[in-house]
Amino acid sequence: METNYTYDSDSGKAWKKLYHRIEIDGLLDEQMAGAGHRRFAPALKIAATIAVIAAIGIPSIYFGVIRNEAGLLSQQHNAEKGVSSVDLPDGSRVFLNQGAEISYANGFEQGREVKLEGEAFFEVMSDPANPFRVYSGRVVISVLGTSFNVKGAEPVNDVEVWVESGMVRVALEKTGEFITLEPGDIGRAGGGGLTSSEQSDPNYISWKTKDFKFVDEALDHVLRELEESYHVMIHSDDLLVEELRITSTYREQSIDAILETIAAAFGLSVSKKENHYYLTQ
Repeated sequence: METNYTYDSDSGKAWKKLYHRIEIDGLLDEQMAGAGHRRFAPALKIAATIAVIAAIGIPSIYFGVIRNEAGLLSQQHNAEKGVSSVDLPDGSRVFLNQGAEISYANGFEQGREVKLEGEAFFEVMSDPANPFRVYSGRVVISVLGTSFNVKGAEPVNDVEVWVESGMVRVALEKTGEFITLEPGDIGRAGGGGLTSSEQSDPNYISWKTKDFKFVDEALDHVLRELEESYHVMIHSDDLLVEELRITSTYREQSIDAILETIAAAFGLSVSKKENHYYLTQ
């Protein structure tokens, strides 16, 4: 994982509590439990350390060790706050948008397969003999080595797949119907089946890149885009933001810096309370 963690002085106590909880839940084999948890300690010690830091509010990603349906140990990652990155066993990397969750068998013991809920951007290492598969909603996304974005929508299981590089195969899990996407294409799986088109929104993955391009754009649309990308609330109740238009680009700037620029351009004031921002005359 990209986030760097430090060990807390109480991590030993937390490790013992976590081990005890996992043992009660039946996640340890009898042989492992009887061995004084020595063989199982490395993987679980990471989880214990992260749990300790989570208690004081530092990390933005939850990491867990569970058993999947086949009884194999699985990894589970949930981006609880903001964007988080996860390095997979094969060297591939996943960027999880806030609220997204992935899970996969330990060490990819069942192949390079992950289950995704929510939105994530994948950078997949090439391995022609071992395709990489993402299960999301009603579809299975298959690739060899590429980068692409997957966006699932609950509760209808609609899925969007946008390809940045390489080629991606998107198939309906039940029927086997599929489409092949090339760079710049976006595929959608909805009630009408599979469709594809060219993706023209320059801000489609701004939640990951924090790069924005607005050309004669209504300010209300700009503010909504910023809300979704930075996971904040921007209030402009006293302003006719739909009548204001802006042309600008922002590259890897903080939400504070962007809103200060917008406020200056329109002679507004900006204030902040926690994750709420207020634009006023």
